[in-house]
Amino acid sequence: MSSQTQNFKIGPCSIRYKGELLGITNNTSSLSFNFGYHDVTCNKTHDQVLEKRLTGMVISFKTEILQVDKGINYILNENKTLTLDELGKRMSHEGGELLIVPLSPHDKTAYRLPNAIIVNRGELTLSNADEYTLELEFEANYHDGEEILIQSMDADTCQRETLQRDSISPISLERALNAYIADKLDLIVDTNIFRGNLPIGVDGSAVIMHKREAVEYGMSECYRFTFISMDKSRDIAMSIIHKLRESLPVYGDELALDDGNNITIKALISEEEDLDNYEADNGKIKTRAILDLSLTI
Repeated sequence: MSSQTQNFKIGPCSIRYKGELLGITNNTSSLSFNFGYHDVTCNKTHDQVLEKRLTGMVISFKTEILQVDKGINYILNENKTLTLDELGKRMSHEGGELLIVPLSPHDKTAYRLPNAIIVNRGELTLSNADEYTLELEFEANYHDGEEILIQSMDADTCQRETLQRDSISPISLERALNAYIADKLDLIVDTNIFRGNLPIGVDGSAVIMHKREAVEYGMSECYRFTFISMDKSRDIAMSIIHKLRESLPVYGDELALDDGNNITIKALISEEEDLDNYEADNGKIKTRAILDLSLTI
């Protein structure tokens, strides 16, 4: 059974072009093999096809990659521009080696296109909270002295990429975001803003981590938080939520962890907001304002 399961492969690949790592594949990539034929027929058989002769082949690779900057550089010219001067330009001499290497050490098959050119100039997708992606299409091209269009290789002989993220304690992350929001709202940690929930009988705010989203190997991590402001004064609860929402979204700020290290906020975005009356402290009616947050690191 184990020998059979090894034939089923999954996971991202690194894309290395002209010796440079362009990025890691995202979602689905595809290798296409298209062949052209000439049909050999005979009048005696009423033009029934007797055989086919291979007359041409096109091998293309379409992919969506993360880490988009290097890929964009290959779309632009040496002056980092794209102008009408590119029209009519011969592309055959711009090709180079394309290596498609799986990240998983259990996948032993890599693919090499010795001379590939970028035939689809790409589609760059810019997102508020997700990784930017770049869609590219390569085509295997004949080159003097190198007639191989594509070959299968032992991935262990290629340069595998090893992408690992730093291990971050969820406790430390929740504390760090709590302190970060406290600073934005001019609140004092463990006095009028707390981690996890509000103490009984205390009016104030709280930062609560409640979900860590699934993440692909080596990619950004996204956490879901809830910010709560509860007060006997409806105006105070509403104004605190409004102040936090007005300070978002945030890109590029840093969170200070317990171990003295900092991590970068790739995106901190406000989501759904809710407002209700809440019975607490032996029947007292308070206003509870809730703001959902998405943190990408």
